Amino acid sequence: MIKFPDSTRVGKNVPKNVFYKHLEVNTKMKRIFVNEVERITWAYKFAPSTLNVADGKAVHEITVFEVDMKVMECPTEMFVFIDKNLPRHTIFILNNGSKRCMVINYKEAVPGNSTQPYKVTKTYQSDWQNVSEGNLQIEGSSMDALYENFVRQVAGTQISEMGGTLKEDIKISLEQQTLKKEIEALKKRIALERQPQKKFMLHKQLKELENKLK
Repeated sequence: MIKFPDSTRVGKNVPKNVFYKHLEVNTKMKRIFVNEVERITWAYKFAPSTLNVADGKAVHEITVFEVDMKVMECPTEMFVFIDKNLPRHTIFILNNGSKRCMVINYKEAVPGNSTQPYKVTKTYQSDWQNVSEGNLQIEGSSMDALYENFVRQVAGTQISEMGGTLKEDIKISLEQQTLKKEIEALKKRIALERQPQKKFMLHKQLKELENKLK
């Protein structure tokens, strides 16, 4: 178990049916809760009342859930579903035997939407590691900074640090990932193309995409 200051410890078991009875879930989602999840624990609460940090403009509380999994899988759609419906920011620590990984959704509030208060832009998952490896560091003097640092720690190299805000860096990183996929797909088309003129045009498109990526 990852250790955080005692002041942040909650250690409260959350029955799985709290999520799929009181929130609208489809059959597939309920099956994940029942068949893949062993136990969910509300492990820690990060807030100005539990840490020596200032309140944030967007982030006021971060909930840490420890999720004991029956299988070494990461059903990201389940964690997105939970996060969209919780009025706070969340970190999920998944445990399966001696292995552990972390999941965090970068999300933003949707003003005026009472049925779904948050929009998830991107889900980040760390690699599965031995429980003795890896950790999360509490860094930042405000809740906003604390959350941003947690997102960057879990995401690692999935977010390119361009020196801007986290939102800007995520936007750029997602654009880069899309470009890389387009480049790989174009390279496959070029390899299969037999007509010189079409191959030339595809090479030209490839160069343009590669220049955008720089």
